[in-house]
Amino acid sequence: VRVNAISPGPIANTEGVSRLMKDNQDAYLSRLPLGRYGTGEDVAHLAIFLCTEESSYITGSIMSCDGGCGLGSEGFKTFKLDK
Repeated sequence: VRVNAISPGPIANTEGVSRLMKDNQDAYLSRLPLGRYGTGEDVAHLAIFLCTEESSYITGSIMSCDGGCGLGSEGFKTFKLDK
């Protein structure tokens, strides 16, 4: 049995982004290393990969699909939504 998880970052056109980033979208995007919100396709591609034979040796992992927002001091973890 293999068990993995996907940890998505901010995904465009979702309720989370519209509520959490409604007043700070430009400031947040400027701090994202990839400079854009993710898409449903980005997450789907990772899920498909995890279902293929190419990922058969991956288990017990949490895979981030977040555009790098967890990297370094400019990432999502330190972004203040209550400016």
